[in-house]
Amino acid sequence: MHRNVWSVLAAGTFILLCGMPVRAQTLSVTPLAGAYIPTGNFQELLDNAGELWEVERSTELAVGLNVQLGSLRGSLAYITGAEMTREGVTGTENLGDGSLLAGALDLVVRPIPRILGFQAYVLGGIGFKRESYSYDRDGFQDPFPSAERKGTAHFGVGADFMLGRIGVVAEVTDFLSRSETGNWDQHDAFAMVGLRIGLF
Repeated sequence: MHRNVWSVLAAGTFILLCGMPVRAQTLSVTPLAGAYIPTGNFQELLDNAGELWEVERSTELAVGLNVQLGSLRGSLAYITGAEMTREGVTGTENLGDGSLLAGALDLVVRPIPRILGFQAYVLGGIGFKRESYSYDRDGFQDPFPSAERKGTAHFGVGADFMLGRIGVVAEVTDFLSRSETGNWDQHDAFAMVGLRIGLF
């Protein structure tokens, strides 16, 4: 059933993007670095929000890349060497080291005009995440796949400060997916800073 819902959401997003007016657009690329933290629900995400700005035991170093054309943006985020769990939830039993690759296609909305080079934005779209595990316990049987891919919703807030075609970006985004219980309560959050470069 949830696959049908996901197909409808993907189709609706595609139709919305195809219906956007065509006009001269600015292409930019933004390499990013920051912190990643997995949480099991939104309240846990709020409780641990401070850790996004400090690389602590429950966070991991993340790198990313955004490519934006007008209001349409593609995003990639990657972490490696993380202490992964089956659901990615802090405090549950650790299965070993792993990596996570997440990507999304988003619509970026800038609700207020740029002031002295500064402008805030919100974004939302659909994406995926792919988790890979390497088990590190002797004799541990492999009841789960070593790699798993899931569809996600993606949303976030950010701001940039531009001087011509070069600027600094800071943003917090969240990949929301189904947990092992089947509920949409698995959050994979990223707090990133980067350098935005306008190509044309």
